[in-house]
Amino acid sequence: MHCSTCIVAVRRALEKADGVKSVGANYIADLILVDYDEKATSVAEILSLIKEAGYDAITLASPYF
Repeated sequence: MHCSTCIVAVRRALEKADGVKSVGANYIADLILVDYDEKATSVAEILSLIKEAGYDAITLASPYF
C-alpha cells in the first residue's frame, strides 16, 4: 500500500466480510490488522478479499497471541 487511499480500498473489502470485527491499518508500516471471528471466516478468505481488492498480502505471526 502506498497511500491512505489504498487502505480505504482494502478496509472496505474486508469490512463487508462476515466475521470481520475490525480492520486497523498503517500504510507507513504497510500493515493491515484484522480482528475476525475464526468461526465465521478464515485467513484464506481474508487474503482472498485483499487480493480481489487489487493488493497482495501475507500473514505475519503476532507476538501478542
